[in-house]
Amino acid sequence: MFNIKRLGKTLIFALICIFLVSCEAVTTTDCTCGNANININVNNEVTNKVVEYEDITITDFQNTISETVKSVESACVGIRTKELTEVEINGKKFPSEDDISIGSGVIYKREQLPNNSGFKYYVITNHHVIENEDTTGKAMLTYYVYYGYEDVDIKATLIGYDEKVDLALLTFEHTTYIDPVKFADSDDIERGDIVIAIGNPRGLEYFNSTTFGVVSGPVRYYNEDLDEDGVNDFLGVYIQHDAAINSGNSGGGLFTLDGKLLGINRLKLLSVNGIDTDNMGFAIPSNVVQTVIIDHIEKNIEIVRPRLGITTIEVRDLTPAVIFANNLKTIPTEIYLGEKPYGLYVTEDVLPGYSLSNTGIGKDDIILEFNGEKITAFNVIAAKLNSLVDYTIGEEITIKYYDRSTNSIATTTAILKVAEK
Repeated sequence: MFNIKRLGKTLIFALICIFLVSCEAVTTTDCTCGNANININVNNEVTNKVVEYEDITITDFQNTISETVKSVESACVGIRTKELTEVEINGKKFPSEDDISIGSGVIYKREQLPNNSGFKYYVITNHHVIENEDTTGKAMLTYYVYYGYEDVDIKATLIGYDEKVDLALLTFEHTTYIDPVKFADSDDIERGDIVIAIGNPRGLEYFNSTTFGVVSGPVRYYNEDLDEDGVNDFLGVYIQHDAAINSGNSGGGLFTLDGKLLGINRLKLLSVNGIDTDNMGFAIPSNVVQTVIIDHIEKNIEIVRPRLGITTIEVRDLTPAVIFANNLKTIPTEIYLGEKPYGLYVTEDVLPGYSLSNTGIGKDDIILEFNGEKITAFNVIAAKLNSLVDYTIGEEITIKYYDRSTNSIATTTAILKVAEK
């Protein structure tokens, strides 16, 4: 792998240079934005030699991807969820395990078993891969890790899950030595960075299919109705990418070009407002994965998320018609000092017992900043609270808001908490 920051952009740019040189004679200024004297050295870990930026070949690029896949593919597994049932044959009943879900998983941790008898592995997958629609508790579910390189199913144990972020943790024991993946810092990615998806689309016969793409959006928000009551109740943060994923890729890894786990693939959009949609995949960012899986589920720490207790409308959506229809007060544009109005208009009284109760914030106030960050959209706050990465229960936060009672900017503090019972 090439050891350089933003390698994806470098390689794409180099490939353009290679293409131009192969078609016609060009000067180095055509490939270096007008500077003919720039000479960038790249440490090519695939060939273990230093090559010049302009000399990177398609073979180098292909070798980089191949070596990256080889370095992580053994940690990419299949996940089977089976339901224990009975079948009747010639009047006799026999136990049977039937597949109800097949997905993907990624090994992130290995432990030595006593007496060198093998290894215990920790596997990340999606919650929806290991949980079926039966919520009555009648279904007896069993879990297996499919290790395709040996064509074996290995009984696994469910440690825990978070159905909101849609992550689950399984463990299994095996005698084969497998290298776990390392995590990337998902805060460091940018649009256009190269990514590789590995998983089992359409089932285990396509075990560890590998696809290639780029980051389409480093931070995307997706609102869902988890309890299926017709109201969206959970907003998550995702990485949008265009590496091909399909049913069966759920729980599989999204990797950087240097072989680090950037995210766990969760969903793709098939249509938006009835219009067919292609190449829009979404992965749970690695920083969220680590917080939920390692800091909570692995340690058996209950997952609780802060709740603010407010109902708001984004100021940027408040037209005169919306203000009139909802019986709201006008926006005091003078508080923005010439900036475009922003913030969250509080439309109802703060619910008692929640984080923002007893802070002085009330109906018709406008929340302007949350812990020093200007707020233009509520989904930014909601997703950060839900991810557990940026804010935790018990943390003190500072809020700047427009106080209607004094017609002035005020600052208050609050302790993040869930609703008091």
